[in-house]
Amino acid sequence: MRVIFWGRMLPKVVESVVNELSNGTRKLQICIQVDPGVRASEFSSPYLDEVIRVDAFSFDALERKLVERREPALLVLDLWGFLFAENLLKLMQDLRPAFNLARRTLILMPKPWLGQWEISAAAHSMSRTQKASLDVFFQRLVGAFEILWNTDGPEIYCVQSAPTFELLELATGQPGLVPRKVLGVHLLPKECRNYPARLASVAKLTHEVLSFLNLPIPGPGEQMERESAAPWVCSVDSDVIYGPVQPRLDGRSVFSKLSPEMIAAGVQSRTPVIDQGLLAMSCRWDRYLRMDAAKKQFWKLTGPVLMRTGSLDFPSPEAASWLYFLGTLEQTPSSEAAGKKRGRNPHSGSSFPLIYQSGNAAGSSEEGVLG
Repeated sequence: MRVIFWGRMLPKVVESVVNELSNGTRKLQICIQVDPGVRASEFSSPYLDEVIRVDAFSFDALERKLVERREPALLVLDLWGFLFAENLLKLMQDLRPAFNLARRTLILMPKPWLGQWEISAAAHSMSRTQKASLDVFFQRLVGAFEILWNTDGPEIYCVQSAPTFELLELATGQPGLVPRKVLGVHLLPKECRNYPARLASVAKLTHEVLSFLNLPIPGPGEQMERESAAPWVCSVDSDVIYGPVQPRLDGRSVFSKLSPEMIAAGVQSRTPVIDQGLLAMSCRWDRYLRMDAAKKQFWKLTGPVLMRTGSLDFPSPEAASWLYFLGTLEQTPSSEAAGKKRGRNPHSGSSFPLIYQSGNAAGSSEEGVLG
């Protein structure tokens, strides 16, 4: 069985999944889509069976790859990067044939946060212009999920999560999100100083992708038992906390309540350190980014591709701001999140079947595609 990873926003997750698959009995052939402008050294894993050198919006190439060996493949689609395209809804419609050709599809995407993001504490401190730009993006995200929800694919799964810490590093070009020193002054965006962000680790997403790949494949003429035609949706708990520099004690910051027990349970904490006397200094994301990064688009595309995608209206500073804001929305304590685990039962609101729960990803080792 082949699995095709399509999209470029979560390279660390793909690398982690491939490495995990290489450690055991491997029955999957791993294919990964790589944009032509990406250096080969970034995807030099010896465990890759095929590197597909096309841009992520070449859906015709994706459709050919899904059926070229007369056996439908599994598709893992990274939707994070597509959300920066103006013509996202048209692109989602163009992807429908691929969903029908794939044996099973997994969508990696942010949570829509419909009706919730506007009432968050971080949103209250934003200007009207900032809220308007975020509103466009969240509406786009909700529209994309609506199309997924109404697509009659064989099996479509959605894994929704906060951004990974590595994704923020990719957007900012700042490894570790350390304070940037400019003319002797250490600068950090005010969002990082005032609000903690709960992010998803690569390990968490790796576990979900492997669980998806380990689901049993129906035999000829068989179908998975499903309660509806809607996609199965799973939300990944955030387990990395970043900032603020000085925890506030006004009840607004869950970071100030981070306990040793939470850290021992797997919650990672990353706290940037800057000079305390400069906390009041104003710093925007465009000032925090390097000068060359602040002036360019987060995802640069060629002219022919832009004719299909439309403009990419999220340059690097806005992309970093939005990704961090997604992290600030993840303020559910671990104890509450534990009650919202995936699984279909009479008392659960999740649309994942019980077969997807941890420890029961496949009925037996012979049924799963991983072996």
